[in-house]
Amino acid sequence: MKNPIPNSHLSDLKSYKGGESKLSGIDTIFKLSSNENPFGPSKLVIESYNEAINDITVYPDPSNNELIKKLSDFYSLNFERIVCGCGSDELLHLLARAYLSGNDEAIVSENCFAVYPLAIKASGARVVRAKEINFKTQINSILDLVNNATKMVFLANPNNPTGSIISYEDILELQKKLPSNILLVLDEAYAEYVKGENYKNYFDLVDNNHNVVVTRTFSKVYGLAGLRVGWAYCPPEVVEILNRLRIPFSVNSSAQRVAIAALDDQNHVTKSVRHNTLWLSKMEEELKSLGFSVFPSNCNFLLIEVTSDLGFNANDVYEFLCSEGIIVRQMNEYNLPNYLRITIGTEKANKLIISSLREFMK
Repeated sequence: MKNPIPNSHLSDLKSYKGGESKLSGIDTIFKLSSNENPFGPSKLVIESYNEAINDITVYPDPSNNELIKKLSDFYSLNFERIVCGCGSDELLHLLARAYLSGNDEAIVSENCFAVYPLAIKASGARVVRAKEINFKTQINSILDLVNNATKMVFLANPNNPTGSIISYEDILELQKKLPSNILLVLDEAYAEYVKGENYKNYFDLVDNNHNVVVTRTFSKVYGLAGLRVGWAYCPPEVVEILNRLRIPFSVNSSAQRVAIAALDDQNHVTKSVRHNTLWLSKMEEELKSLGFSVFPSNCNFLLIEVTSDLGFNANDVYEFLCSEGIIVRQMNEYNLPNYLRITIGTEKANKLIISSLREFMK
């Protein structure tokens, strides 16, 4: 008797591994492994979530009209170009499914978000990685890899897990030089955390071209990671295909309602960004003083290298922090075994990391 056989290109596909969240035998845990907002959702969001309980017996609006209208008004965007999904992850997978097949290639940056290769491989296409310099995406490296098989480019700006950012001018140059049949996907999951006059979003690129998509999420600064709400701003023809591919009701009714409330509470966003900006610089300074190599970040986390001259490795640091009730992100999945990624937490959590690492260094 023969068993059903899955597509051959799925044989070496590994499932996404999120940051650890549990430690046995430890009551108080600070989870700093998944870049979540340490303040959680706002009070307005919690109130909205509690009210949404009354609607859970009714199917959600499959078109997400109220949420899309809110996004359109808030960002001054064309209503008809917005698509919502079960986290931006769903939309990234659907884009790959729509525009890639077995003979295609998609380009990602060398140290890219792990979901991009998964989405590309799940479509049967090949992942091509563009070399970085000092963990920074190089536009010319991407362009050098473009060939007749290239159908998509996935870029996070700013990037996870490195925290680096690509200039607006470089993105414009990349889009201009890419063949028009290649879809450029710009993932702006951490856009709200970027501080700097030179940073601009890329919605205008979508409006003025037919091969650019921008994705956003409510999982980071808005503190809604558990509800899974993402959205994309797309050319009309991309919207059409994504809406055909999306499963019905992919964004649940509570998520739609709560995301609207989250947009209404920008005080919470301002508070979260201010805290992150303050502690990002403090943590960078403290970690450098302890001897770690720390890479500048435009996100809500820091990537650190445990260099060989320190006399211990990243796993030693990880295990010690776990013993103190602190979970950071190991980077083995990203082929960076000597690195750790640390989310900016509450003031208490951040101070505990520093005091624990000082103790460890003794």
